[in-house]
Amino acid sequence: MDAFKMFWTRYRGAIDRLRFVFKPAITFEFWSTLIFMVSFAPAAGWLLNRLVASSGQFAVSDNDLIAFFLSTPGILFLIFSVGFVLTFWFAEQVGLLIISVRASFEKKIAVSKVLWEQLAHLPALVRLGLLQAAGFLVASIPFVLGIGLVYWLLLTEFDLYFYINVKPLSFWIAVIIAGTISAAYLLLSAWLYVRWLFSIPILVFEDTPPIGALKKSWRQTRGRFRELAVPLAAWWVVVFILSVGMTWLVRSAAAQLLDYIGLTLEIVVPVVVGTLALMTLLDIIWLIIAKIVHVMLMTDFYLEITEDEQKLSASITTSARLSPRALKRIGWGVAGVALVVGVVAGATFLQGFNIKRTVEITGHRGSKVRAPENTLSAVRQAIAEGADFAEIDVQTTADGVVVLFHDADLMRVASFNRRLRDINYRELQDIDVGSWFAPQFSDERIPTLQEAIDLARGRIKLNIELKFTWSDPVLTQKVVNIIRQNDFSADCVVSSLNFQALTETKQLSPELITGFIVFQAAGNLSRMKVDFLSLNAARATPGLVRQLHRHGKAVHVWTVNDFNNVISMVERGVDNIITDYPREVRGFIQEWQALSDSERIVLMLRNLIVGLESPEPADL
Repeated sequence: MDAFKMFWTRYRGAIDRLRFVFKPAITFEFWSTLIFMVSFAPAAGWLLNRLVASSGQFAVSDNDLIAFFLSTPGILFLIFSVGFVLTFWFAEQVGLLIISVRASFEKKIAVSKVLWEQLAHLPALVRLGLLQAAGFLVASIPFVLGIGLVYWLLLTEFDLYFYINVKPLSFWIAVIIAGTISAAYLLLSAWLYVRWLFSIPILVFEDTPPIGALKKSWRQTRGRFRELAVPLAAWWVVVFILSVGMTWLVRSAAAQLLDYIGLTLEIVVPVVVGTLALMTLLDIIWLIIAKIVHVMLMTDFYLEITEDEQKLSASITTSARLSPRALKRIGWGVAGVALVVGVVAGATFLQGFNIKRTVEITGHRGSKVRAPENTLSAVRQAIAEGADFAEIDVQTTADGVVVLFHDADLMRVASFNRRLRDINYRELQDIDVGSWFAPQFSDERIPTLQEAIDLARGRIKLNIELKFTWSDPVLTQKVVNIIRQNDFSADCVVSSLNFQALTETKQLSPELITGFIVFQAAGNLSRMKVDFLSLNAARATPGLVRQLHRHGKAVHVWTVNDFNNVISMVERGVDNIITDYPREVRGFIQEWQALSDSERIVLMLRNLIVGLESPEPADL
């Protein structure tokens, strides 16, 4: 009870001061965020592109991305990017600390003065941010090595995809251990944050250099982790619950209203726009309040250990270079420019918004929901379901035959612990790869690329993914030869996670359409020398899709299995949707195309608030 009373007293004092300085604090947050948007964020993007370019590529993705971040440029980027984020957060803290300290003595301060104080301390804050970023990253090394060791010991006997899909006991043991290691690192990071908690006020109010501020904060927080961490953590938990709860209430009320009003465009538009604006505003307000109270609690902790509070109150001596009136005029001017830019951007977006556009459908690994993946039955099913493409994975056997197969070994689809690269094609003809899916597919065998082309010709196009489960030196050459020998170049595309293989494909057969598969990436994807990008749907933002289209590159997205994402992808202008449900997605798009323009707009707007029911395996 005493602990609760103490916490409540702290929170109440912080909230009382928040009322006292709410207006200058909000104004400062506006300016601070604006400075971040026009400086730190673009600088981080520029730095990443430069460091990626230093590796000899325009962008790196997936496996190459891991290698990049383990290289010197990648480590530098991690330190600088984390350092930049910390610098911005520290700069915010400087302004809020000054406002909070003055509020503790019932004094206010002009926002222009706070901004100049923030600018004056910026060089020291950058050094402090880089020091702390390096500290967090160095502290992560044993944890990263520990997770790597868990992976090596428990998840390398079979193909990783086997563990993800079958989830044997070793998978859950690895997840639990890796989760425990990750939680331990998060706890260590929280401990480090608290031990360095006073470095900002010490740097600002005691004019101490960054290293000295870190050392003094370390001494002053010794033995106080629980005392300092619990109030801060509890506050953020409360804010999170209240923010999520209010957003849920607004969204639920809007969903009920949309169900009631139906598809009336004139009513749906203001309801959806108003709801989204309200949810965004609430999120921003809660975030701002959370940060201000966080710093005010930190101020309380610091004032409890400082020796001369009155000297602290008078320590801000910088003269404001701008009057409050001039700052307000600049603020309104910036807001006006932002409004004009937003209107122009919105109008440009709507002009390029083609709701009548068509989108091609690709069946993922054939049609893997109704037939065993990467088999002739799966390709037949994709044809029957009206897909434009069947996506297939190809590798070579021990004797160099190109076959359709996804994993490195046969454990998942045949319960056979042998790697594909160690098996001759003649042996594969005796291995059942269909019974795992359903008994009626017990005669299914691993097909060759030649068989897939013979089946697909004139009926469906193929997206042939070069699958490098090992460094196969002949796969690209063999696949290109088969395509050219069958005069199939116009009826297929070649994709891969391996950019060098795509470069080799173009050199061998310039007429082939190639696509780079991207899960995560760093750098400028629009400069990659391929014909299309195959993006994880979560990465296919409207801005990236437009950028790629401006550079003449098509956009494929994977793996889209619900109608809400289908609408989003169509709205964003993608060219090809890769899905496990080609029949359902094809039918949905046909229904979509049958709607009037106003009905499509209403459906897209409703999708932002109210989701659509998507296909599930049980319904098929």
